[in-house]
Amino acid sequence: MTAGVSPRPVGSAFLIGYAVAYIGAFIGVAPLLQVLAPLHAEMIDGQAKGPLLSQALFWGCMAAGLGNIVGGALSDRTRSRHGRRRPWIVVGAVLTIGSYAAIQQSSTPLGLVLGLVAFQLTFNILLAPLIALFADRVPENRRSAMSAVMGMGYPLAAMIGSVVMAWGPQGEVARFATLAAVVLAATVPFALLSREDPAPADRVRAPLSGFSLPSLLHPFAVRDFTLAWTYRFLVVTGYSLVAFYLLFYIADAIGFPILFPGRSAEAGHSLLTAIAVVGVVGVSTVVAVGGSRITRRKPLAIAGGVLLAIAAAVLATTQDWTTVVVAFALYGVGQGCYGAIDIALMTDVLPSVEDRGKDLGLINLAVTLPQAIAPLIALVLLENLGLDFRSLFLAAAACFGGATLAVASIRRVR
Repeated sequence: MTAGVSPRPVGSAFLIGYAVAYIGAFIGVAPLLQVLAPLHAEMIDGQAKGPLLSQALFWGCMAAGLGNIVGGALSDRTRSRHGRRRPWIVVGAVLTIGSYAAIQQSSTPLGLVLGLVAFQLTFNILLAPLIALFADRVPENRRSAMSAVMGMGYPLAAMIGSVVMAWGPQGEVARFATLAAVVLAATVPFALLSREDPAPADRVRAPLSGFSLPSLLHPFAVRDFTLAWTYRFLVVTGYSLVAFYLLFYIADAIGFPILFPGRSAEAGHSLLTAIAVVGVVGVSTVVAVGGSRITRRKPLAIAGGVLLAIAAAVLATTQDWTTVVVAFALYGVGQGCYGAIDIALMTDVLPSVEDRGKDLGLINLAVTLPQAIAPLIALVLLENLGLDFRSLFLAAAACFGGATLAVASIRRVR
């Protein structure tokens, strides 16, 4: 449990607004990385779409790690009558919209890389203070329920985004405009209208203090922090391998457009993500309703890792579309187990109150670094070894298995 006083009780309006902002923010990223970026890479160079997407995602996600730490640290040190976190949420949202334009206008491989770098940097300046508000404002007895709601964020965003990409506006400009409208509508009103208690004067550091490398890496001296970081890192690496290349897997490895003439690979993508979200929502709803009665997080975490590993292994070995659908249903349940406890578990292992934003930014490297490493794994498997997209799902299964071992070893969290 994080040291320090518990946050004062918050009302339902804040919790609902926070959930909307969190899910809305991810609607702005999931379809971009899973649909728009792959399609834009194919438009720039259809013959080398896989390597081009991998390179753009790698450099973008390296920027995401920097943006997360900097955004969290700056919000820790911000002194403002509007609070520490809320001003950076607004700044990050506005800059994220600008990055969409940069991606859409790119017409060369370098342009796409720079566009995704700009997006990941600015989006994580928005995300870091938004997640820090969870630790600041949500009392421990409501963390399981809120963590379950937040666990639906990325899968639900992926489903909504995929459906919008497949059945909504088909022009690229219109698609980017839709994402921009969602991000602004979900995050900016919440940041402007919600309250944020000022931090005690002795807990707000000077803007440029405490940025040394030893202070940055100090949390890794705490065993459970390191294990929780490793758990999240491996799960998200597996997620990234599945999510980034799912569209290509459906089109090339499964041959969806051939199996279902007249249907695009995007239609198959939207179907699978919708199926997975059913599992996510089912598990998350049970945990959210259980609320304070659910005090043990490790069993859910372990179950999630096992289910994800099995599902990914099946996807790597099957050629049957029906089996793919069943595996993705199982995958969704595994996602639900992981997502239902993720934020709460990470908050439980934070070593200090003063550096919550920075330490959560460090934990969020376990989200951003995998998004850079997964493309590297793909480059090795697809280019160097000459394997097909199925190999990426086998690598994902190995990641999920390792994550299960890591979370089972955490001592502080039951």
